[in-house]
Amino acid sequence: MKKYDVTVLIPSYNPGMFLKDALESVFRQTYNKWKIVLVDDASTDKSLASVEHYLNDPRVTLIRLKKNVGQSKAQNEGLAVIDTPYIMKLDADDWLFIDTIEKLRNEAEKVSEQVALIWGNKTDVYEDREGNKLLEVPRIGGRSYSDRYEFLLSNDVPFPRFYRTSALKQVGGWPTDDPWDGRHLEDKRMDALLIEHFTIHWIDEMLYNYRQHANNATKKIDLYNEVFEWHIYHTLKKWGDLYRPVFRKYCGWQQLAQLLPNQNPV
Repeated sequence: MKKYDVTVLIPSYNPGMFLKDALESVFRQTYNKWKIVLVDDASTDKSLASVEHYLNDPRVTLIRLKKNVGQSKAQNEGLAVIDTPYIMKLDADDWLFIDTIEKLRNEAEKVSEQVALIWGNKTDVYEDREGNKLLEVPRIGGRSYSDRYEFLLSNDVPFPRFYRTSALKQVGGWPTDDPWDGRHLEDKRMDALLIEHFTIHWIDEMLYNYRQHANNATKKIDLYNEVFEWHIYHTLKKWGDLYRPVFRKYCGWQQLAQLLPNQNPV
């Protein structure tokens, strides 16, 4: 019997035709010891019907939520049933290169168990509202991190996201203790939890296709900036209130520019 050691976790809410691309990219992987946990967050479109033949595969577990709970809670539902050592996070509108899991799985065997998250390079794929490809932009470069403040100041958003399952469970899964119930910025919040206890490792490999389209959640720039500021203040306070943040705008997006020492830390 084949021993599966990677679960691809796909949270999904009304992804439409994109879900088929995400699932196909997993089935085409050169590495074959994978399973899929697909968490449908009460979608109202026909995305599940379009991938029914994939859902019949015994390697695929479908969790259908009765009401929409947001990405963090949906991912936690998936985490609860995952029993493999590693988790490959895949958004329902993105897709993997054919050897993505193989490269990440091989790297996971080389690094220390202190590494909770492995990431690499990605390609931004810009599409119009009809799904026609307009532009592909390779995003190459990254770093490994062990210092929490250095990581916070980097403003890095790791893609792809290959997690050590035990690390995710040790920190309690994706947090939902924010004013938005974990519906936004879930990846950055998880990064902040992990870097408190573990390290983040980067490899110079092209591994992920990130689809840029009109319905991306991150296109709600004002909301993103509000959640981002809350996240930074919340994280710094949790880490001892040693610093106060200075923000800057980059193409309209809020970023962390500096950390200034607090005179009277808690």
